[in-house]
Amino acid sequence: MNIIDRLILTIYTFCLAVLSILLMLFPFDQFDFLSINSMTGYLESMKGNYVYSIVGLAFLLVSIRFLVSGVKGNKKSKKEAFLIRHTNFGELKISTQTVEGLVESVANKFTGIKNVKTTVNVFEGVLTIYLKGEVSPEINIPETTIELQDKVKDHVEKCTGVEVSEVRVEISSVTAPTRVVK
Repeated sequence: MNIIDRLILTIYTFCLAVLSILLMLFPFDQFDFLSINSMTGYLESMKGNYVYSIVGLAFLLVSIRFLVSGVKGNKKSKKEAFLIRHTNFGELKISTQTVEGLVESVANKFTGIKNVKTTVNVFEGVLTIYLKGEVSPEINIPETTIELQDKVKDHVEKCTGVEVSEVRVEISSVTAPTRVVK
């Protein structure tokens, strides 16, 4: 939520709080400005004054704005998570995007595996890595993926110092062989 939305929400909440307090105090008839005669006078003075219509319209538009933003949610890309390590010198945060970069650097060195997409999940300081890619038709898929899993696990654990619980590999398709023309 940006700063403008927060400011508008603060003003909106304050106005609703004042209205709620007035509604709670009205039945007790302890305050002269909240008496039925005063309220009738207030309502009579509102007739023909279109400023109140504009204020009502503003409240309606703000309500719709917050309703839509609440239902729609924040459509930014996935929320970035961090691995948090505590060292003798302070706190170390490693983003999941950093881990994805480490994984993709290993995966790009493998011949026969292309278009690798990486997803990293962090749960209680343990990583789960998901790889999805395509393979060339001439490679042995089980051998290559096992080797890839091993290399990715070793590389990420060595670089981050964090345990990798699982490396899942999904082969989505076979790429067309590239032909070399002489």
